[in-house]
Amino acid sequence: MRFVQYCADRRFVEFPMEFDHEALLRRRSDVQTATYPQPTLTRTDFDALPGEAIQLAAEILRASQARATSADKANLAKVAGLIEDKSGKELTVAMADQVLRIKNPRRSANQLKALIQQHGLPKYFSPLDRCLLQLGSWAAQVAPGLVMPLVRKRIQSESSHVIISAEKDSFEKYLAERKREGIRVNLNQLGEAVLGNGEAERRLEKYLQRLADPQIRYVSVKLSSVAAHISLTGYDQTLATIKERLRILYRAAKQDGAGQHRFINLDMEEYRDLYLTVDVFRSVLDEPEFKDLSAGIVLQAYLPDSHEVQKSLTAWARQRVANGGADIKIRLVKGANLAMEQVEASIHGWPQAPYHTKTETDANYKRMVEFALRPENMQGVRIGLASHNLFDIAFALVLAEKRDVRKRVEFEMLEGMANAQAHEVRDRTGDLLVYAPICYDADFDSAVAYLVRRFDENTQPGSFLGSLFNLTVDSPAWDTQSQMFLDACQLAWSGHLASTPNRIQNRAAEHFHPTHASESFRNTANTDFAIPANRDWIKRVTSEWKAKTFDTLPVAVGGQEVTTGTLVDGHDPSRPGHTLYQYSCGDATQVELALATATQAQIGWEALGKAKRAEILRSFAAVAADERGDMIGVMMGDAGKAVVESDAEISEAIDFAEYYSRSLDTDGWNDGTTSEALGVVVVTPPWNFPYAIPAGGCLAALMAGNTVILKPAPETVLTAWYLACQLWKAGVPRDVLQFLPLVDGENGTKLLSDDRVGAVVLTGAYATAKLFKSWKPEMRLYAETSGKNSMIISSAADLDLAIKDLVQGAFGHAGQKCSATSLAIVQRDVYESEQFRNQLRDAAASMHVASAWDLTAEVTPIIREPHPELLRGLTQLEPGETWLLEPQMIDDNPCLWRPGIRLGVKPGSWYHRTECFGPVLGIIPVDTLDEAIRIQNDSEFGLTGGLYSLDVDEIAKWRDAVEVGNAYINRSTTGAIVQRQPFGGWKHSSVGTGAKAGGPNYVASFRRWEETKLPVLALPLTNDLNSLLNELEGDEALRSTAQNYLYWWNTEFDREHDPSDLHGEDNHFRYRPLDFHAIRLTDEATGQADVLRAVVLCHIAGIPVQVSATSLPSWTKSLANLKQVTLYAEDTASFVQRMDRHNGGSVRVVGDNTSVEFLPLHNQANRLVPASSLANGRLEWLNYLKEQSVTEIVHRHGNTPPRPAKD
Repeated sequence: MRFVQYCADRRFVEFPMEFDHEALLRRRSDVQTATYPQPTLTRTDFDALPGEAIQLAAEILRASQARATSADKANLAKVAGLIEDKSGKELTVAMADQVLRIKNPRRSANQLKALIQQHGLPKYFSPLDRCLLQLGSWAAQVAPGLVMPLVRKRIQSESSHVIISAEKDSFEKYLAERKREGIRVNLNQLGEAVLGNGEAERRLEKYLQRLADPQIRYVSVKLSSVAAHISLTGYDQTLATIKERLRILYRAAKQDGAGQHRFINLDMEEYRDLYLTVDVFRSVLDEPEFKDLSAGIVLQAYLPDSHEVQKSLTAWARQRVANGGADIKIRLVKGANLAMEQVEASIHGWPQAPYHTKTETDANYKRMVEFALRPENMQGVRIGLASHNLFDIAFALVLAEKRDVRKRVEFEMLEGMANAQAHEVRDRTGDLLVYAPICYDADFDSAVAYLVRRFDENTQPGSFLGSLFNLTVDSPAWDTQSQMFLDACQLAWSGHLASTPNRIQNRAAEHFHPTHASESFRNTANTDFAIPANRDWIKRVTSEWKAKTFDTLPVAVGGQEVTTGTLVDGHDPSRPGHTLYQYSCGDATQVELALATATQAQIGWEALGKAKRAEILRSFAAVAADERGDMIGVMMGDAGKAVVESDAEISEAIDFAEYYSRSLDTDGWNDGTTSEALGVVVVTPPWNFPYAIPAGGCLAALMAGNTVILKPAPETVLTAWYLACQLWKAGVPRDVLQFLPLVDGENGTKLLSDDRVGAVVLTGAYATAKLFKSWKPEMRLYAETSGKNSMIISSAADLDLAIKDLVQGAFGHAGQKCSATSLAIVQRDVYESEQFRNQLRDAAASMHVASAWDLTAEVTPIIREPHPELLRGLTQLEPGETWLLEPQMIDDNPCLWRPGIRLGVKPGSWYHRTECFGPVLGIIPVDTLDEAIRIQNDSEFGLTGGLYSLDVDEIAKWRDAVEVGNAYINRSTTGAIVQRQPFGGWKHSSVGTGAKAGGPNYVASFRRWEETKLPVLALPLTNDLNSLLNELEGDEALRSTAQNYLYWWNTEFDREHDPSDLHGEDNHFRYRPLDFHAIRLTDEATGQADVLRAVVLCHIAGIPVQVSATSLPSWTKSLANLKQVTLYAEDTASFVQRMDRHNGGSVRVVGDNTSVEFLPLHNQANRLVPASSLANGRLEWLNYLKEQSVTEIVHRHGNTPPRPAKD
């Protein structure tokens, strides 16, 4: 959607001295034309400085090359070789990233072999190393237990100059060597991913141990390493938690007394950490206890925000020193997380936080260096210049000498990178600080992310280190690097380099207008809570809505709002016993009035036309966007939903409106066909997604020209009422959309089973769908039903990410999602690993379980006290099971439960088969991937499923075999987004047409389609298809139909589609054939065209065809010899019984299909399709196929493989 961003004049201060992010936002609109204050350089300085820096860089390069050892040259040669050898680089990264993660030697050996087969032997390896790698791969197949530890040791050895061993003897030797060389060390302690409080405590203890070591004077700390859960919505609470952790570290830094303080540097990671890190840093250092402590912080030059943050920090530090406090240090880096920032921006739909070009980053680095080196600024801030680029180093050296501030500047480099240059810089400056990541040998796989990031960073085209091997003064590489340096200098001083944030979303200041039909669909971005203005906004929303009171909600039918005599209490799950509101329930009279009104209004609504209805849907999208805060507040109280869960739901509803408004504009729908709306649609939504799901059902039905009666879930009537009000506000007439809460019972039955109802939309349990069908078997029911969803975790998985996504998928919204991960099917070597169990338990146990009104809550209340299945899942184990984490009720609230994890769940057991719908997870151990897939598919449901594996062969196998509607690879099984992952399942997880919500076919399913003529779109017949038509003696009409079927098969249905085209995540929408197509002929006079069309279509897709009749017509004899066709002469009862035994197909009854004998077909596990076929393949193919969404994370640490070219 398009929005107007209004500038806010107010300041936002969350605590004293917070950085004023909104001041940057107020300047954002002037970025392109603004001229920023010029640095304090004379024109002569400006002209001379770059040239002098280039001269000095040349001197440093020549001197460093003269002192380079053979080992230095060999390392640079490897980097140069990697740049040239793309496949070799991919193999090297994959070996470190995949082989090392696998603890099982046999499995690890197989992965090594597969990687070599996939990438080939690295060309940059020496002949001897290539031979050794190939021999090692072969030998590992014979003796994996012997060979693979050697391979691991070799990889560790090869990277030991970059990642330092923390083992006592090795580490002490390293420190002693650096001390002899006069090089100081900044330690970065690596370790297991911090998924829970236990690991955060262990990491904090390791930092304290380092700070107690007399040999160590300087340590870098990441906030995410000492705090397991950083909540941006609960910013104040997060801030308080992290401040306490930082106080502990700062006290340890002061333990030796004045003049002997250790130095702690706060590292920067993701953009989301920028303002939090600055706020924590300033706030703690402002406390009297730390007035005399000097400490440091990192700023990343690739963030436009950083320069203004630098100015703010500098002004604060100067005042701190003026007040008698210690100075601070700012470590300037260019930023090493660009790849991940690009992925995050693409997936979230936010602007990319860093600059878009290297020139801008380099320019900002120089601008920040210049500002830092102003003498007046050096009074409060020492500067650490972290770079291997000799031009940048020379630039800073020349400028520091000119300004006589050299003593306040520290030069820093990464350990193990360009040692000859490092030693030369040390000699010229008298000092050097190296950034040294360290880890214990047993934790080496935890260092892989750092290793891969540095590896990729330094082998990118254009990187200084990457060019260093071939770099000589006046060479082409030198000229290129010099020009890049000059371009950056020019931009830095041009006055046109932005210093305001790229991410400027401000929910408090935005106003939305409807989009135009000509605009392409784009997913709506969720709220960016890294932005202070949005955090301020959500605090106000929460405060306002927690105190809100409500009038009694009416029934709204027949154009009138009526408060009835039947009132029901609506409750807040976070506040037991608290009545949030009351709502009216309709009676039989109002049911009849609603049906009569909807029936009468439908003709006019459909006559309004597709374009006008689409306009109203887009108006709703704007209304929903404008009222985002209100709807978050409503759902927090009504459904107990956390802010981030509610926020995403609003985005989904907006997406439904925008996407559905354009759904009937695509080609093919009206090629030889006409259609009409179904009539009256009753939408019966769930309580777990009380806004997005009813919005989706209503919007699709409305767009298709139907009138809607919204019968809300009794637990969340308030949310549904606000939704209805928004739809009316957007322009939906009140007789077209009616609001009718009902007490479960005969009135509901009457409403749903009335013959005036053209369709019922249900999201709920499969048992509820069966109940609805029992009232009226021929009911047109579109139902998304139950799921028992599982994630397979392979031996080749990235366990850190797998565990993170597993707990989020299992316990987000307290497990109350039909897509929630209820089971993990884990390969045995992982399952039995103490690391896996400890990390999983720690991650789940550390989730903050609290009221939805607590902005840090990660697990919020369930909607009501546990139902019998959930209570059993939370409190009773089955034989052979144990608790890895036992559930507990929290705060005496029967709706609030700490998550539970069951070990040893057996295939086929009660827990395996039962949808509990709450915060409990079961783990099933398996020996092979094949076994895991069998168990995953052995379910009556097929909604969502996942696989975690880095093995491309495993991914390919699973992709072909998994039996779910939404498949996820290396990500959570929850969080489907419109168009990216159209949502809907297979088997008993779906009832109806199989069209997925948020997908291309959903709106069309709310219309009845009839053929008026043969379609126009066509492809030439293949020889095979032509032969079939000759055998069938097909007429021109059948040939024309076959050409259209072939057209749509080739262009739509036999292809995978990824319209979202995200960076780092593939979202493929595809179709899979149903198991069979059965046609029942009710008389000999009709059905030939339908049968022949089916035979042609099924021949194209390879689908078996069954033709059934009491007496087979004579023309069916021509089908007897066709391999894919089976003929059945049987009575109706036998046909119906046979269909009941065969599931997973589609069934068509041609002719008189109203006989009571056919009613059982409506309740069977086959898709009952319209009696007449269509020559239009865009529509007819949908009767033979099931839809599937396959989402795969395709980046590693932000780096993505080459994408295939698009057609």
